[in-house]
Amino acid sequence: MHWERSGESERPGRLCDLLHIIYSSADTTSTSGLGRGVKNMLRPDLLKENVDGEALEWAAERLFSRTEKSKLLLVLSDGVPADDSTLIANDRHYLIRHLAQVISKLEKDDRIGLMAIGLGHDVGSYYKASRRIDSSHQFGFAVIELLKDGLIGSGRDRVAQESGRNG
Repeated sequence: MHWERSGESERPGRLCDLLHIIYSSADTTSTSGLGRGVKNMLRPDLLKENVDGEALEWAAERLFSRTEKSKLLLVLSDGVPADDSTLIANDRHYLIRHLAQVISKLEKDDRIGLMAIGLGHDVGSYYKASRRIDSSHQFGFAVIELLKDGLIGSGRDRVAQESGRNG
């Protein structure tokens, strides 16, 4: 490979191109273009390999720059990060380790709430707050459950907190 011939590191890190697309600004209050945005996400010419950790970092930085007090980042994931060139040039867990590091950092940050929905995959081993869906019909329910748990806390957590205060 070129970097090897030029004397560069044997483990060069991420090698794929990044493409960040904003389908709708957080300042947009209209939902009329939402369907068009979702449709555009499915365009085959825009599909790129998944570098989930870097995508999370980018999204979190965008959220941190906003003035709202509450910030929630909802991740829709089709499984684990993948980029063939990066995985060939590094070890096979390179992108997964980076994703885990980014998630850990964000889950410890009080400025943001991080939640994930696994699309046909269980992402619970990566994200503390997550749901798996196997059908688009389950999406709304999964979002409501995640928001309920994230904003209100699960019933089990509330009971434990209250019994701790009363005990």
